[in-house]
Amino acid sequence: MMTVLPRLALSLLLATSCCLLVFGSAPTPSLRYSQSLYLDNGLSLGYFGYSEMCETGSFVAYAEALFEPYSALHTDETALNALILYCADLETDRITGHITSTAGEKGELQGMKACPTGFITGVRARVLEDQGAFGDDVAVQNFQFLCDNSTIITAIDEEEDSKIPLGVWGSWDTCYNGTAVCGLMTRFDELNLYADDGAISDVILHCCYLSNTRTN
Repeated sequence: MMTVLPRLALSLLLATSCCLLVFGSAPTPSLRYSQSLYLDNGLSLGYFGYSEMCETGSFVAYAEALFEPYSALHTDETALNALILYCADLETDRITGHITSTAGEKGELQGMKACPTGFITGVRARVLEDQGAFGDDVAVQNFQFLCDNSTIITAIDEEEDSKIPLGVWGSWDTCYNGTAVCGLMTRFDELNLYADDGAISDVILHCCYLSNTRTN
């Protein structure tokens, strides 16, 4: 049983062990969810992987991105390679594990971003539109998440770069009242040495009822 620690202390503890994550692990036990959240500017590059869900009774409170920094030496950038969400127990606030979906391995972890209290209830993304046959597709460049106390957390702090144009932030999609994010599924454009790679191009988040007693 993990010792219950304040949320800030948990963030620091997990940040030191984040590089041990194994992408593409087996799906965690699912729980009943009320709706799914969608990006209104996601791209259709690649394929959706399977959904991963927080353990029953826990919800997403932290987010972390794996991002490949833009380089003058690279001609094919991939930007955001993985989205990792950390789940916390509704009653104790302790971390119960992490979830991800289809993901790549390029780049650097950008550090955990946490809701000060409560859980994530909304999402939007900055996405660079399809660049055509002669452009470099990077698809999703950044995520922002809305916490249930109205705080907004941004997955990647620094994103200004003259080499790659910035995409456009989409609209917010949010969970119904009484629910919070509890799962995700990502669309991923597989890495290919002989073709343009886009990495993460879309995401779907799932919202679950905060009440453990709801049956309909």
